[in-house]
Formats: sequence, structure tokens, C-alpha cells
Amino acid sequence: MKKINTFLLLLTAMFLSLNLTAQDVRYIDKIFDNVNVQSDIPYASNISVLTGSPALITLTCDIYTPDGDTETERPVVIVLHTGSFLPQYLNGQITGGKLDSAVVNVCKELVQRGYVAVAADYRQGWNPVAPDQNVRTNTLLNAAYRGIQDTRACIRFLRKNVAEDGNSWGIDPDKIGVWGLGTGGYLSMGAAYLDRFEEVQLEKFTDSETAQYYIDTSLSGDPYGLETHPLNIGNNVDYSSDFKIAVNMGGALGDISWIEGKEDEPALVGFHVPSDPFAPFGDGAVIVPTTGDFVVSVSGTRTAVEKANEMGDNDELAPVNALDNELNTRVNAYKEVEATFPGGVTYTLAVDNMYPFVTDGVQAGPWDWWDKPTLDYVIPLVNMALGTDFSSDDLHNSGLITNPDMSPEKGKAYIDTTMQYFLPRACNALGLESCITVNVNDVADQSLVNMKISPNPASDYMMVSSNEETPILDVQMFDATGIMISHYKVNQSSFRIDRDGLPAGMYFIKAHFEDGYLTQKVFLK
Repeated sequence: MKKINTFLLLLTAMFLSLNLTAQDVRYIDKIFDNVNVQSDIPYASNISVLTGSPALITLTCDIYTPDGDTETERPVVIVLHTGSFLPQYLNGQITGGKLDSAVVNVCKELVQRGYVAVAADYRQGWNPVAPDQNVRTNTLLNAAYRGIQDTRACIRFLRKNVAEDGNSWGIDPDKIGVWGLGTGGYLSMGAAYLDRFEEVQLEKFTDSETAQYYIDTSLSGDPYGLETHPLNIGNNVDYSSDFKIAVNMGGALGDISWIEGKEDEPALVGFHVPSDPFAPFGDGAVIVPTTGDFVVSVSGTRTAVEKANEMGDNDELAPVNALDNELNTRVNAYKEVEATFPGGVTYTLAVDNMYPFVTDGVQAGPWDWWDKPTLDYVIPLVNMALGTDFSSDDLHNSGLITNPDMSPEKGKAYIDTTMQYFLPRACNALGLESCITVNVNDVADQSLVNMKISPNPASDYMMVSSNEETPILDVQMFDATGIMISHYKVNQSSFRIDRDGLPAGMYFIKAHFEDGYLTQKVFLK
């Protein structure tokens, strides 16, 4: 289980409430106006059952990078679309691909802050209209299993590109996250925590008539997709599938037992509409969007994030949860509000690291939006190509049932909230020194190290010094909100910090000594 150093103490609310003018912080603030996109880049080949017969297909992704950025080792987030494991429109929905408005917007929002974003597709295909629940559960579980394999193959593709192909997109292979929207949320959480075949050998994943497990590894291979079998091809198998942070906007986790608190498990940050009729908020049922039929019981965002908190996977996020800001205030308030869900189960509406989107009435995917005139133009072309008879009016009206006030403004507002909540937590989970939030506390013995900072207040620079026999190992500087703005390797007893254009105000200097830390408040005139 991961632990946070116990000698650290949280910054007090009085410091956090100071509204200082600060410089833009990479990975938090938008620092790039323009985004480059490379489309349909193959990342794997694998076996699809979408048409009923196994067929080899190419899996692709769109890679977004910040235009004009000179950084060559950037964190990367893989973004997975919704769609109920069926192609767009065939799933009865307007959404369902890597060009969904919400997917594109999430990618651009990340990239404008200095990330690389990868919008990836994945294998689809299951039978949602089967009258037999065993068939529905079997085919959906296998679809999710394949999607988890594909997610991991995409991670390995990125690492392979760094190692063998010149790092085409300038990523840091040790700083990878996975973000799922709707159905993609099942994949981000599944790729985070499903690591052994035994974890799908559960009663609920067993055919009630044949007593056989729904997942057959002799056909589909291991959960990582490393082995080649009739329904899986191993892709990029020499590289790690691990990542540091999982994000879900909707979706659910196959089973709560998958979260075990292992060292290699990522942090989990979740977003969910409590009234979502398709994916449960806590423990509950997955419902087929097109038919309303039951498929399988799973663990929703509320219970999954709570378990990740309890098992220590989110320990590194604790300093962010202590910040005095609007979103944390709302989450803390929702922790005290109880609601009863289907089955008579009662939950509070929030836990740390999970943000609930509490709406009027039943809603799902309020971050999605579409353009009706474009839909009117596209659907006849789709019908001509596929021989289908989709109605743009029917699709539009169906989408409005669970997103009644859909609009670009609404969708972007929801995504903006997810960014505000996610970004500081990603800084900590990914270890991004330019923006990490830390706890600060005076724990070293001042009488032994004799730490001094002068001048204070300062105009142009300040000197940090200590006794010769107790050298400073490194120095970190934080603004009043606890965001790191600079980090220096020192290993000497005297060090100069230049102002470098920082605005006037209060800051913290945290010096690391062999026996701990000392923090002092400093002021710039």
C-alpha cells in the first residue's frame, strides 16, 4: 500500500485564501493556443467479432500535441470514447467514436496545458438485444475484456515508439494516464485494476446454464493481451502496460475486488452523474441503453473511488484534497448528503477524488453534444453506405432523453469542471514537478541546520543557507496555493534563488536536509 510521509503537514487555509497573481503553471493553465492532430495512426492489429465472424482489423488513434512546444518529455493521456461497445449510430446513439465532440474537447483541453493526448479506438461487438441474459452478459464482458487488452496495447505502443522509433510525439513513458468517457470508463478502470484471469472467475461472470466462465483464456488470452490466441494477437509485448492515473466520466468497474492496493496500481479520479440510468453510481446494474435490459452487476464510480482511497492508491492525492477551492468545498459538502439508489442502497454523494455531477432529473453524459444540422447531413450518407435506415430525428430525440438541454456550452462547462478537478491531481499522480501540490512542515531540527533566508522580503533574489555540516540537498518553492513553481538540486550550504519575474506576494521555500525538511514563508516586494 502506498503511504504519504507522515511528517508532512497541510498548508493552512489562510495561506490558500490569498488571491495572488501567479504565473501560468504548465499542466494546470492553458499555455498553448493551437493544437496539432495526427489522425488514424495504427497502434495495433487484432481480432474483431463485430460482424459475427472473427476478422483482423487495424486499431488506430489520433494523437494531439501542443503547437510550438519545445518540451520533449511530456505526460500523455489516452482518451477512450463511449459507445456501448458498438459502432456509432448502430448503438442507437449519436456518440461512439474518437471524433465525438467530448473526446476531441478533452484532448484539446489537455494539450493546451502541455500534455500529449491520444484518442484511441478499440474493438467493438456484442449482442445487446439477446433475450437470454447469459448471452448479453457473456458478449458484453468479452467486449470489455477485449477493450481492456486494446487499451494496454495502446500504452505499450507509445512506449515502443519512445524506445524504438525516436519518440515521435515527445512523451515521457513514465507519465501515462488513461481517461474514459462513458463506456471508455469501463476500460480505464478495468485496465487500472484487472491484472489476473482469476479476477473474472467470479460467480457473476459464470454462465448459469453451463457453469462455464464467460471469459475463455484459450480463446481470448490474458487480461494484458500479451498472448496470441484465436481471438487475440499480442501487440508490442516487450513493453509495460502500467500507467499512473485512471479517470472515468461514467462507466464502472467490473468488480470491487479488483482494487487491491498494489504498488503498481494507478490513482483513480472519477466523475459520475448520480442519476445515470445506464451505469450505476455505486454498486448496481449495467443496463443496455437501447433496450433497458439488465446485463451484469458492477461497482460504480462512487464505490470504486472509495475503495481506491481506502487501499492507498490515492494517497498521493491527499494534498490536493486539502486545498481550499470551490470544487473541494462542493465535494466536502456532498460527503454529507445521502441519496438512495435502485435496490434501496444509500450512499453519500461524494468521497475524496470523486466529483458528482448532480443534475435535475435523469441524465447521462451531460458533457456530450452534437449538431443537429450536421446530423441531418451525415445520416443519409451513413444509410447509403451501410444500407441502414437511421433517422436523424430519432437519434437526436433519443439523445435528448438523457441529455435534455444538450449544447456545446453545457458540454464544455462540464469538461471544464472535470479539468479543474483532474489537473492538480494528475500533477501529483504523475509526479509533474512544475505543478505538484505537496504538504509542507518544519520537521528538521532548526538548531542543528541553522537555515536562513535573506533578504526577506526580497526584491531581486534571496539566499538560502545552512551550516556547512548540514548542507541543503534540494530547495523547492511554492506559491500560496501549494503549487510548486520551482525545484533546485543543491547539495551545498548556500544557494541563490533569483526572482525571475515572479509577481509580488507570499511564497514558501522548502529546503530538504538529510534529517527532514524546513519551510519558511518568504515575501517578494
